[in-house]
Amino acid sequence: MSNLQCPFYNESNCLIKTQCVLPEFKIQHNCKGLLNQCSFFIKEKLHQASAESNLKIIIKQVENAYLVKADALVYPINDLFEIDDPLLNRMTLGETQKLFSNSIKERAKIGYPYLFKCSESWKTKQKHIIAAVIASETYLVNESSVVSAMKKTLLLADDNQIESLVIIPCDKGTHDISLISMAQLSSIFTISQKHEFKHLKKIYICMEDEETEQSFIEYYNRIFGGIRERRSDINTAVGT
Repeated sequence: MSNLQCPFYNESNCLIKTQCVLPEFKIQHNCKGLLNQCSFFIKEKLHQASAESNLKIIIKQVENAYLVKADALVYPINDLFEIDDPLLNRMTLGETQKLFSNSIKERAKIGYPYLFKCSESWKTKQKHIIAAVIASETYLVNESSVVSAMKKTLLLADDNQIESLVIIPCDKGTHDISLISMAQLSSIFTISQKHEFKHLKKIYICMEDEETEQSFIEYYNRIFGGIRERRSDINTAVGT
């Protein structure tokens, strides 16, 4: 399917494009004759809006989130603390599972975070790892657990004088990414509006694919992008 050639693509040009009025981003896009990259169906790439917030949030598609330099990594996990990412296992020399198992004697509480110190021998760029428990052992992700874990994670980080976090999406490859984007960002927004952080300053939300990045940017723009407008409306209403 991905290699199907479009019959309306001639050499380096789309024959249909010349007969239509299209937005500039569709005109500039080159499908290269592949049907699954057709200009008529692509969406304009979203860019993260600027927003007034006491936390700086950066959403970025990266090849390896574990190489993003920060004080702590927030890793979504089930209540048995099972690591299901081969890359993380390799970069931590297979020691993360042992660390979790030795530290947590009983089954962890869903919706709660647990803080661990990273070994200096690991290849990860973070100093700590926060295991955010967002699912049962079957990895059936629950949005309310995601919201709870995210809020508690930010508070835990601030209490431990952590200034920067790398957070990866909590979908675990099974849950709807739109719902997860909304759950994670709305929980971060809610706690950032209620709590004055003394230490936590930056959050990097990192993912491997563009679709997930675009979903997070879309909900960030919806949730955080309207802060300035809402504050302006309030100031107008009170006459300031």
